[in-house]
Amino acid sequence: MSSPSAPVRIGTRGSALALAQAAIVAESLAQSGVAHEVVVVQTAGDQREPDTAWGEGAFVTAIERALIEGRVDVAVHSAKDIPTDEDPQLTVAAYLRREEARDALVLPEAPPDVPSVGEERGIDDLAAGAVIGTDSPRRTGFLRAHRPDLDVRPLHGNVDTRLRRLDAGEVDGLVLAAAGLIRLGRTDRISQILPVEIVPPAPGQGAICVQIRAADTALHKVVAAIDDLPTRRAVEAERAFLRAAGGGCRAPIGAFAFAADDLLSLLGGFATLDGRTTGLEQISGSADAGPALAKELAARLTARRARLPGAPRVILTRPEEDSPKLVARLAEHGIATLVVPAIEIEPVGPGGDLDRQLSDLAGYDWVVVTSRNGARAISRAAMRLKTKPRVARWAAVGVATARELRAEGLTDVWLPVETSALGIANELPVETGQRILLARGALADDVLSGRLRSRGAEVNEVVAYVTREAPASSRAPLAGAFADGTVDAVIFASPSAVRGLLSLATDDERSAILAVPAICIGPRTAAGARAAGFAVIRESSTREASALAELTAETLHRRKPPEESAGVAT
Repeated sequence: MSSPSAPVRIGTRGSALALAQAAIVAESLAQSGVAHEVVVVQTAGDQREPDTAWGEGAFVTAIERALIEGRVDVAVHSAKDIPTDEDPQLTVAAYLRREEARDALVLPEAPPDVPSVGEERGIDDLAAGAVIGTDSPRRTGFLRAHRPDLDVRPLHGNVDTRLRRLDAGEVDGLVLAAAGLIRLGRTDRISQILPVEIVPPAPGQGAICVQIRAADTALHKVVAAIDDLPTRRAVEAERAFLRAAGGGCRAPIGAFAFAADDLLSLLGGFATLDGRTTGLEQISGSADAGPALAKELAARLTARRARLPGAPRVILTRPEEDSPKLVARLAEHGIATLVVPAIEIEPVGPGGDLDRQLSDLAGYDWVVVTSRNGARAISRAAMRLKTKPRVARWAAVGVATARELRAEGLTDVWLPVETSALGIANELPVETGQRILLARGALADDVLSGRLRSRGAEVNEVVAYVTREAPASSRAPLAGAFADGTVDAVIFASPSAVRGLLSLATDDERSAILAVPAICIGPRTAAGARAAGFAVIRESSTREASALAELTAETLHRRKPPEESAGVAT
């Protein structure tokens, strides 16, 4: 809190629904005797064009930044909008009692001169070919699965905008979160609450969460007074399921948990974007075991998504622990994944240069970490040294690497705008003469260190981990991939992964692998694939899972015969 006597500043978006949710939080705090004021924060979602889709975190990031920077004391979000990769500097201090979690079918208003016949119309009553508007990949996939004859189209904008477009005849129906309509006083527009078995809701849907700075223990005690435990248990189980399944808040993954007394029931499901494949399962157990139940349920559905019947099949050469998000994104495009790690990462052992450098960080101005593997190696070293590496300033190549460092208590981690080694090289606010410790892999090139030296820095490089190609444990998964059928593409993240996979393969497998497209991250990987003999190479400039999945889907779609690709929704 800004001071013991100052009102709590409630950060929120300025939309009608966001302000309605902030008012609910404000009223709850007032009932606990807490003075407050509402502060409107403009977000990326508010700045987008009215008819464009929003990405994960579009409505959250700016408010979280205002919270971290101290411009607000609490942030109010729809729980379903919070990205699965939560910032460790923040914590959810309260979930308010949940409103209706399910989705609602909304149909056009009848003209004033047409009397109501009193009949409810539901999703199964719509005519074949009826046009349904939604801004959600999740709703799109499940609606197409339930009614393949419907024409499900993107329709964006706030609730009022979409209702106007519905009543103007642009679409024949909408699917919206019932909670939003209820909080806006528009329950009259709800034609049907959709059963969770047809369209499972977004994890956290219907719940309002109150986020604070994790270090603000005084405010945590104040806000925790309005926390609803059954809602917290249910939402945290749903979000744990989403995270374990590799999904984000825009993924076609649904979940609904119900907590009562000491029991919790959790339903989870997935859909491909074209609706051709869905999966739905349920699990129950102790209310305190929500994360474990979520993990078990996610494992069941992840196994089903990785082996979609009749789907194109790709080999993913990443290590197992780095694969869930990309497996999930590929499944959304109807692509089955065979995880065959072509490399394994081995952190350096005790007593080496990394330990010595981490034991004496006082002489460095910056520590630069260029991968999650480097961050994990530093974490292991810090644990065995029983030290917290907090002396120097830390820089990370991207959000995932920063998250690994922040788990070690390093709250001040600098990130470049361009999330790459080149971004660090050009953007790091280093001054002439400053000393940098660069933690890297054994196979990393010297481009980053050379660029930093050219800017006047003194750079000391330390190997944090070693990459081993062609691990013996991956031989069986590779053989199984070909025993079960054909392979349609291979995804590589490094030249070492190209070499590793081909080293694992038999002569026949090698010929089959080289005959399919190589989806490569970055020019170095593409060059490695070209040198290895791949004839078809597609290059991605980013490691982001959604972009890789889209590039893979586009590549496979191009290679299908016309009669196979006709009519496929993507």
